[in-house]
Amino acid sequence: MKISTFNIASPRLYLRTYALADAKSLFQLVDENKKMLSDYFPMTVEGNTSVMAKRKYILERNADRKSGKHLFAGIFTLDKKLIGQILAKDINWRVPKCELGYFLDKDFIGKGLGSEAVNLFSTYCIEELGIAKITLRIEPSNIASKKLAKNCGYELIGIAKNDFRSTTGRLMDCEIWEKIKK
Repeated sequence: MKISTFNIASPRLYLRTYALADAKSLFQLVDENKKMLSDYFPMTVEGNTSVMAKRKYILERNADRKSGKHLFAGIFTLDKKLIGQILAKDINWRVPKCELGYFLDKDFIGKGLGSEAVNLFSTYCIEELGIAKITLRIEPSNIASKKLAKNCGYELIGIAKNDFRSTTGRLMDCEIWEKIKK
């Protein structure tokens, strides 16, 4: 299933598919947050080598969107500052289900914007794309993401042992949280 570009808003932010003009802002966002992102978004950090590399990344993610495989979007403040990324990856249209991931700039954490973005994107995935099940994989020590998952209506299903490898090569367990279409 082909996924169209989108732009959806809430009272304090909006989410939209990336454009090539976002490459510089996306490079800066990842570069300024690479220490925080290295464990949870290793491929994003490793691939953040230049603005040109981010242009290629945006082209590849938009091709993934057009093929229905993944949906990547920026999280923007209403004054158009890129403050994070949100994504639905590994979309399986047969079920239909996906895994949701997100990150925010370190200066915007703890203000409720993550919950706002996840609620907005989850609703879009369920209501507009017809996704029936969304999964979050959260490291057990990531208290903020676990709180966000609970606040956004996700249910803890269990723990997957040695489920994810960080940039440093450390194997990590992941709690599996799910939201089911009602």
